[in-house]
Amino acid sequence: MSYNDKFDIDKPLWDQSTYMGRVKHYSFISNVNTIVSEKKLWEAKNFCHDYKMGKIPPGTNMSDVIRAKQLRDSAFHPETGERLPVFGRLSWQLPATVGLTTTMLTFTKSTTVIVTSQMVNQIHNALLNYAYRPRTENDHDDRDHVRNVFLCAVLASCMVTVACKKWLYRKTHMYTKCVPFYGVAVGHVVNLPIMRYKDILLGMPLFLKDENTPFMNSKVAAMKGITECTISRILMCMPCLLLVPLTTQKFVNPCFWQRRPWLLAFIETSLCAFFCVYAVPFIIAIFPERNSMSPKLLRLYPGEYKNFKELVKKDVDKVYYDKGV
Repeated sequence: MSYNDKFDIDKPLWDQSTYMGRVKHYSFISNVNTIVSEKKLWEAKNFCHDYKMGKIPPGTNMSDVIRAKQLRDSAFHPETGERLPVFGRLSWQLPATVGLTTTMLTFTKSTTVIVTSQMVNQIHNALLNYAYRPRTENDHDDRDHVRNVFLCAVLASCMVTVACKKWLYRKTHMYTKCVPFYGVAVGHVVNLPIMRYKDILLGMPLFLKDENTPFMNSKVAAMKGITECTISRILMCMPCLLLVPLTTQKFVNPCFWQRRPWLLAFIETSLCAFFCVYAVPFIIAIFPERNSMSPKLLRLYPGEYKNFKELVKKDVDKVYYDKGV
């Protein structure tokens, strides 16, 4: 490898202003082949640091650089460089989602199993939301807050799940198979906003185009960004928790799966894995991580719009914010 072959290893390999570029990027960092030992992750991070400094070991191929970048980007926060919680990484979305979804769909008649699955799912969601939240100068490690978020989300999701299960008890089996989705969706609605309450209270940093230094904070941007993330999370669980049960109920004869429940579990697991492989990158990529909005939206908070006009003298049609994942 020559020096002229170098690229900016801190930037995504694909254009993030395009949808397919974002899909490729999230497929890159959420691939299960990034689940490796911590030793290899730190080696990859150190390699990327040396690469930035121009210290390229002899015999290094471009594939080695790309692999090191993949491991580093999957396990370390893109802004701070700190190591992400193991089960809060995107690379764990596939195994965690498949395991939890199959359990929820297989044991729909057991309230205990459903509630337990919802609790484990909310632990995973809390870790994911905590890991990929946007970092600010006022941000700090608050484990008590993470615990409170988990408790609120578990309470909400379990209450909705049990209520829907009782309400749909006399409905067809197809309706009861969709009960886990309602609990998971409500858990996302509760989990994410509470986890990022500081963004709502203090505002999310705003940037001008092609600038990395924020000029003000905006509560409007915070609410818009959190809403986008919540929508993405709900859409991400729909293929596994809605399409899978509807598909099996539509095309699999009830007598067939009642006699062979283990085969139905295998079919649902396979479908969950198939949908999850594509759902994670394709749905997260719907909204850019650095998204934009019209400055006119700041009029929702008149004080923010007034502050914007005082700080930005030139005419701009868009301002930018980092919404997180």
